[in-house]
Amino acid sequence: MIFFKSDEEKFNDLMSKGFSDRSKGNLEGAVRNFLQAYEVASRSRDTTLISRANLPLFYALFYDALIKKTPESFRKAAEYCRKLDPSTELDLGLATKVYPPDLTHELELLAELAGLPSFEISKVKSMDLSVAEKYENVANILLAEGTRRLILEDLVGLHEPLNVLGFRMLGYARIIRAVKIEENEPSKAVEIYSEALAFLQQATPEVREFVKERINKLGKSTKCWVCHREIQGEEVNYVYLPASVNEYVKSRYDRDAPYIISDEGKIAVCRVCYTMIRDLSDKISKYYYDLAIKEMRLMEERINARIRELEARMSLMRTTIRFEKK
Repeated sequence: MIFFKSDEEKFNDLMSKGFSDRSKGNLEGAVRNFLQAYEVASRSRDTTLISRANLPLFYALFYDALIKKTPESFRKAAEYCRKLDPSTELDLGLATKVYPPDLTHELELLAELAGLPSFEISKVKSMDLSVAEKYENVANILLAEGTRRLILEDLVGLHEPLNVLGFRMLGYARIIRAVKIEENEPSKAVEIYSEALAFLQQATPEVREFVKERINKLGKSTKCWVCHREIQGEEVNYVYLPASVNEYVKSRYDRDAPYIISDEGKIAVCRVCYTMIRDLSDKISKYYYDLAIKEMRLMEERINARIRELEARMSLMRTTIRFEKK
């Protein structure tokens, strides 16, 4: 005798399979089972089951968001979470009880975080000011949450208080803004970098060392050895060039003197003088390069002319030999 499962039995089986796959870490399988449960409920003639259809759809979208981790997937999950009965206790495999209103808010926060560009100190110079604005906007949202942690911290791998994350975002934004004004406003850049350092207490050592280095270099001033103007901002508005520095010069112009000499015996030259020397050097190099190329081409023409002359003589000699043999 064949027994057919009712829609409710199919629904419950698929929900159980979904939670089982979730517990095993198979989120893709969980999404498939929850979507099938949604299909069973939404097509059923059982009005009670139809009213439960949004729950498996939410679970499917929720675990899909955990897989994709995109702003769109988190927002979609938040949208359907908002449609659930606020009193519904959600089964997310967590120790704490979770209800739709709190989870909706959290998913919206995750959507904002997922929409931020990744911060890489090696690429900070190419970041636009619009990126700094995005970091600041999200930072303000996180700071408003205070010291609480995410309900989903174990599921998304963010194990810090939200205000700490917010301060870090502010620090990243300050770094981007400081980088943009290093050349024109080195003193102001130092101020902004100092603000960033205060916000980056929990940042990686790489980021903190970058900020400290920029503060150190931009805070330095010297007089140019060529034009004697005072310049601020090492490696930005002045650079070091090789020079013949003897003991007399070193003793008279040591590290604390207005004319800096580096540990390697190089002298400080402002950006203007450096680019002037470099461009002039390039022009001189190009002049002699072009002159050398011209001489090489003249030599090539003479050699080719000589080769043609020799080939003509050889041809004449071969012709003469053939006639003599006849």
